[in-house]
Amino acid sequence: MIKLDGYFINLDRSEDRLASVISQLEEIGWAQRVQRFPAVDGRLEGPFDNVGENNVWACRRSHERAILESDKDAATIILEDDVELSRYLPEIINEGIIEHIIESHSGIDMFFLDCAPYYDQVPQLLRAAERSMTSRAQADLNGADRHAVRGLAFPNAHSVYAFCAAAYVVTPKGKETLRKLFEAGPDIRYPIDILYRDWIASGALKANITVPFLATAKYMSPSTISYQELDQSQLLNNRNIALISAVRRLLFAGDPALDVNAIEPLLCESRDSSEYRLGMRVYESLWTEL
Repeated sequence: MIKLDGYFINLDRSEDRLASVISQLEEIGWAQRVQRFPAVDGRLEGPFDNVGENNVWACRRSHERAILESDKDAATIILEDDVELSRYLPEIINEGIIEHIIESHSGIDMFFLDCAPYYDQVPQLLRAAERSMTSRAQADLNGADRHAVRGLAFPNAHSVYAFCAAAYVVTPKGKETLRKLFEAGPDIRYPIDILYRDWIASGALKANITVPFLATAKYMSPSTISYQELDQSQLLNNRNIALISAVRRLLFAGDPALDVNAIEPLLCESRDSSEYRLGMRVYESLWTEL
């Protein structure tokens, strides 16, 4: 049976994040399975004069090194240190399941436990999560059992994955694929998640996504990357960041931990036609019959 190991990427100066990840790993029984991987620190090294660009480069190098230095024959979990782990993660991601995934998805290189999806995929993803966590529909049910996972959707990342590399699993084949792609020398300014997105889009990297998400960043988790130092034209605005973060939390197999009152002002009134709104109600009604 295939071996499964893992790393969480953590800066030496991020002691609070270190404590949080270790506590969660101990709670789910993964303290020995997933080890700390020292992150490259963009404040201390990097090829650019701009600290923001060095932070992006350092994040990418940390992911590359964690993958390339891992056991080539093992499937490896890669986590960033601001993630929250679902209590159902060990139940769903284990040696037997990984082996089944590799056997049933020919040529798979990696699969994401979380991502920021393309906007047009959000309704389908929310529906898939709802079907996997049926207890959420019970208004009187509270606590951890409300988010119990009773199934898993596994869509192809090609039409879903937009960005974010907070949590994913790389297969042995994927390590060899990524080794070749990394060695091809793509522009070092590209963030790791944008590389993944472009390689998935081109077909160079075969990837899927677990729905519901089995690990995801805490809502609006402060980044260790100095985004204020980057070209702002390339970044999402704060409203979109907050809304995307909310979507990821709603797709998480655990408490979304969202303040609805804080999100409500970010939502806009529908500008769609009456036909569209009726069509969406028809769509929802059809799903209730499945």
